[in-house]
Amino acid sequence: MSDNDIALTAGELLRAPTLAEFVRERRSGPTSNHPAGLTRKQLAEATHASLGYIAKIEQGEALNPGPAILDSIANVLCLDSAERVHLYHLAQQRPTPPIPESLRPNSIAASTVRTTLDALLPHLAAALDEGWYVVDCNSAFDAAFPGLGRGGHVLRWLFTDPRARIVIEEWEQEARLMVGRFRAYAADAADPDEIEALLGELGEHADFRRLWEDAHVRIGRPESQFRLRNPDTATVFDVIVQRYRSTTPQFAHQLFIGLVGAA
Repeated sequence: MSDNDIALTAGELLRAPTLAEFVRERRSGPTSNHPAGLTRKQLAEATHASLGYIAKIEQGEALNPGPAILDSIANVLCLDSAERVHLYHLAQQRPTPPIPESLRPNSIAASTVRTTLDALLPHLAAALDEGWYVVDCNSAFDAAFPGLGRGGHVLRWLFTDPRARIVIEEWEQEARLMVGRFRAYAADAADPDEIEALLGELGEHADFRRLWEDAHVRIGRPESQFRLRNPDTATVFDVIVQRYRSTTPQFAHQLFIGLVGAA
């Protein structure tokens, strides 16, 4: 490096950190799980976000992603506690509060939920929080909805994971129902910023945009039964959905049960 190069480098203006720059740098850098860093596509797949939305974040067009996508990015990029807080601040969001001891996976409350879910086998069972995220699920649920699993968002999975269209026999009907239910939920959601971020992300998908623009609203399910296809055997089977609200303000807010019957 010449003296002129040193002078130019030293004379460059320092810039305030940005969300776009931070995510780009951390994505391309090595982590314990990805020594060579990640491509945008890999980050999108790992966070269950669209490639277009990740590109918007890294290009400075999506300035305020919601807590859900920020948490996913932080987890995939193996950010430490200080970097996670910094990520939230760059997105002008408040960091997610620490998980109370009683709600952690090794707690009594979490163990009780796990025991309940496993006791419902061979039927599908999952605990969902108020924001449509899967808190925990049993092996039957995991097999029936590949790619959703613990930590997955139901609506994001439905529109961004191609496996959803394989296992849900009447995908269009179920997608219309879920978009209508999400519209109803969005009117009273605890975190409007997260709703806005999710809409910005899913708006990149033509099917979601088409169904959302229909402006239909649904409360609950008009019919409890829907059909799934086993991804391994291609066998179609009926599932009867039952939902129960938690009786305590702990861990799971809603219990999803899919009673498996014959097709």
